[in-house]
Amino acid sequence: MKAGTVVRPARANEAAELSAMMRRTFVAANGHCSAPENVAAFLDAVYSPERQAQEIRDPDTLTLIVEHDGVWAGFAQLRWGTVPPAEVMLRPTVELGRIYLDEAFHGQGIAAVLVSHLLAAAQLRKSRSVWLNVWQESAQAIRFYRKHGFQIVGRSIFYVGDDPKEDWVMTQSLPGG
Repeated sequence: MKAGTVVRPARANEAAELSAMMRRTFVAANGHCSAPENVAAFLDAVYSPERQAQEIRDPDTLTLIVEHDGVWAGFAQLRWGTVPPAEVMLRPTVELGRIYLDEAFHGQGIAAVLVSHLLAAAQLRKSRSVWLNVWQESAQAIRFYRKHGFQIVGRSIFYVGDDPKEDWVMTQSLPGG
């Protein structure tokens, strides 16, 4: 593990802080993708403190926080309760629902540490594969996922407010899968 980096489950009393980070990192990465009212509607629907508290308590959602030198660097979520796209053949599977780092921590190898923890957690719950959706216009994210073993297997639509976005469905099989 990268020195000074800790990956741990989010705690219920951190929902507001997690919500703030989720909003900030989503806007930094994708705020330009839609009209401001659609981005605001998406943030309010998906990244509220109440919703994060609910997700932290959900036994089929694993929310991880990554800290570097005691500062929150990012977060990620695995979701076992979602229905995978038909293109994801290896079952049981788990969705990598979210993974974001604050921009100050990009390029330091911290995201790779976070991915390794996600894949290990997926294997512990006997998942045979991991899948995700990624915006087709997010070249940096697509490169990152490919670097970590994900392959494009299909297409999907993701809504930012009422604005549809073309996403790729990406997946990777896990050892033993």
